Amino acid sequence: MSLTLGLNTALSGLLTAQRGLDVISQNVVNVNTKGYVRKVMNPESRVLAGFGAGVQDAGVTRMVSEGLLKDIRKQLTNTGKLEVEQAYYPRIDDLFGEVSDETSIAHKVTDLFAAFNSLSGEVNKPATQWATMQSAQDVADLASSMTSDLQDLRIQSDRDLEDTVNQVNEILSNIHDLNQKIVKNSATSTGTTDLEDKRDQAVSDLSKLIGINYYFRNDNSMMIYSASGQMLLDNQPQSLVYSASTSSEPWMTAAGGQFGKVTISGSSADFGAEVTGGKLRALLDLRDTTLPNLQANLDQMCGQMRDTLNAVHNRGTSLPNVSYSYQGTRIFAKQGDIVPNPADTTAVFYKGTTGPVSPTSMAITADATNPWQATLTATGTPFDATNFAVGETFSIANAEDTRNNGTYRVVGYGGTSQITVEKVNPRQTMQIAGTGDVVIGTFDNLGNQLQKTTLNQIMQLDFTVAPNAPTPAYTATTAGTGRSLMDFQAKDDHGSWAINEVSAHVEAWLRLQGYSNASVNLDSEGKMSVNVGDTTTSLVFRDQVDSSDSAKAEDATIKFDVNGDGTGDETVKGFSNFFGLNDLYVNTTKPIILDSDVKAAGFALSSNRDLTLYDTTGQVGNTITVAKGATLQQIADAINTQTRVNESAKLNSTNWTLTSDATVTVADSNGALFSVTLTAGPHSLAELAGKLNQGPITAEMVQDGSMTRLRLTEATGKRLNVTVAGGTLSGSSMSLGETLDMTPTQRITASVIPEGSGYRLRVVSGVSEPLYTSSTDDAFGNDLASELGLERAATMSAYSLSVRSDIQTAPEKISRGTMQWNADTGKYYLSEGDNSAAMQMADAMNAKVNIESAGSIHSGKYSFAEYAAATISVVSSAANNSKTEMDYQTTLNSSLDFQNAAYSGVNLDEEIMAMMDYQQAYSASAKVISTLQDMLETLTSMIR
Repeated sequence: MSLTLGLNTALSGLLTAQRGLDVISQNVVNVNTKGYVRKVMNPESRVLAGFGAGVQDAGVTRMVSEGLLKDIRKQLTNTGKLEVEQAYYPRIDDLFGEVSDETSIAHKVTDLFAAFNSLSGEVNKPATQWATMQSAQDVADLASSMTSDLQDLRIQSDRDLEDTVNQVNEILSNIHDLNQKIVKNSATSTGTTDLEDKRDQAVSDLSKLIGINYYFRNDNSMMIYSASGQMLLDNQPQSLVYSASTSSEPWMTAAGGQFGKVTISGSSADFGAEVTGGKLRALLDLRDTTLPNLQANLDQMCGQMRDTLNAVHNRGTSLPNVSYSYQGTRIFAKQGDIVPNPADTTAVFYKGTTGPVSPTSMAITADATNPWQATLTATGTPFDATNFAVGETFSIANAEDTRNNGTYRVVGYGGTSQITVEKVNPRQTMQIAGTGDVVIGTFDNLGNQLQKTTLNQIMQLDFTVAPNAPTPAYTATTAGTGRSLMDFQAKDDHGSWAINEVSAHVEAWLRLQGYSNASVNLDSEGKMSVNVGDTTTSLVFRDQVDSSDSAKAEDATIKFDVNGDGTGDETVKGFSNFFGLNDLYVNTTKPIILDSDVKAAGFALSSNRDLTLYDTTGQVGNTITVAKGATLQQIADAINTQTRVNESAKLNSTNWTLTSDATVTVADSNGALFSVTLTAGPHSLAELAGKLNQGPITAEMVQDGSMTRLRLTEATGKRLNVTVAGGTLSGSSMSLGETLDMTPTQRITASVIPEGSGYRLRVVSGVSEPLYTSSTDDAFGNDLASELGLERAATMSAYSLSVRSDIQTAPEKISRGTMQWNADTGKYYLSEGDNSAAMQMADAMNAKVNIESAGSIHSGKYSFAEYAAATISVVSSAANNSKTEMDYQTTLNSSLDFQNAAYSGVNLDEEIMAMMDYQQAYSASAKVISTLQDMLETLTSMIR
């Protein structure tokens, strides 16, 4: 027994030494393998029946320090973030350049200042005019190019984000597979060390993409959570979901919903907001913070520079170039048009019933106080006090003058026989504050005054009767598109004049001076278009402190009322500037976005406020009421709720003949509210609007360009569903329902977007129409718009900025001089050598102006060149800080890697020494076996 036991014992030593050599061999050949961890075979004494029976392999262990690995992975998360920044910041830095670079935006803005300086000294030199125009366009081109590049970087970061999400999912799936194999091998006592190496490497790769925490179960499987505690891997991997956007524009944000959210499969929650580090966080920050902030700085500078230069350019003129025509840039709403007709006895009133309501006939006369409104006088049955109370809406059909068909709002109730109304499409007005006035002068090509007047003077003239009626005289059919003879009648001194009235009076005055082809009117886009009709005559405007000759030139203060309620909603300096008649810079994009100032995270409304939103079709939704203490998000939520509408498609015709009955049903989330039936026969949109105007529903006919829509709004902002059953149209293959195509429409969307150190409220037209706001003033003259700083957004200013196209082709149209007063002749004049406008533009470029907070730059006084330089400084500082952090991180990573290699890495010297030990042990065990074999043979010989 002893010899046999000895042989077995020696054999165990031989096998154990062999196993040790196998492990050493594996270590040596993987000395340069990434992620490989040094393995150690652990021998242990084998005992049988209380006696030593040799040695055995107690298992191979990995030389791993889990604490050190956690530190390394934490730093890998930082490294992943910094590596992304280092991939993007050099490109951003190259885009903005250095302040001293000739191609930088700061240098181009400085060049523009110098160009205006040169122009002021050489106003008549064509080369200088061309150079000034080109310098202005260079700024615009560079701003537009930079915007395109910034948005390309956003798209690239968004695509990289999708790739990173896919990598995270792939690694999580790989770790899950390794988990299963490790658990299986552990259960069958098969080696798991190499599998654990692969899992460790995968976890390290994952930590570079996203900050994680991980834990081990008793079966050696691993659970992985995000740093915020979101489960990523348990029994199954939780896949991330993201799809990159295909386009990016400066106004688009993740907070506004224009970019998708990174989510966990099966959840709609924004997981991206929880990500604290790694490549994923860096890409989100680039797309949603870094790049948008830089874009905001660029937009803010371009928008304010545009407005500042345009205000000056609109004061000027460009003799000897003849300025006989102007094309405005401000877009006005469709003007509500009411035609006075005292003899109208055919009109039918509809409001909330299946048939007409009283009265059955009326007379339409002008309202003396507010000419854009009208007085309806019942000539038969009186007005019902409930249906026609102030604020109520109703529709008129079958009016003698078809322009009077449509939807009206009651603004005054004078008893059962008389009401004051206005069309639901607002008639926007302007008022010159104080004693200010606008001199309107015509000049020959030498700059000599031909005729002159002031706006306030001609607004008080009645151009429909002698002696002021021009030739040819105006009639109801020649007044112009969207205008009536009322527009040409006398208005109040410094009154609230409708935009149509202003254009009508300027046109009538020009025609009275003999310019029979003069035309001043809103074009199809709602922009003011002015043409004297004589290419040899210049028309020039000069704002003054009052109407007297030789009064001091000073921009008139224009109070713009967007809804004709008599309260100014916006203040603009300069008459020509208000209309944008002589802008230097233009944007091709419509002003469809309103932004608040940047507000702190804890912003709360100081008082109860209201807000009404309009676009060119009129009021959108309900008036929004917001309580004191409301946050930006609560205001946004209220806007989104109260601007829900259901509206029809654009309709060319508003009259139909039905060959079968039609039933229109209006329902909300609780079910049907009511139904209206139109029997077979002739019907109109005004009739349908009136019948649907009942209960919580306001139904209106609104003008959308040259077409009409039917619009429904629920009083509390509930979503509506409008269905039409039956109703075959005569002469058409479409039914009434197909023709109307009533759909829920979010015409306006509000969101809270992060910017710089705070947040903005952003309001966007969902149908690309200009937006207007109206809000009630408190006792201190403040309202919601002023408290928020809610106004036309600067965003998109850089994207589509351009010198006006006709100035590009004819730089001599740049304003250089202004209308001047000559005390000797008692007349105004233009001078070819006048440089006053050019000097003012140079001064405006060099002056320090207050620029509101945008992006990463706080509000303050800057010249435009200083602000551009500050933007470049922001980029340079961020790039340098990121580079410094990366250098530090690289050093730290090297130190941690060294420590890890010292503990977990393969050291060839150590392996050789261990190999020699096992070699000697192997030889010794073999010697023991040889000796025992000799002894056994001797014993066997003795027995024989």
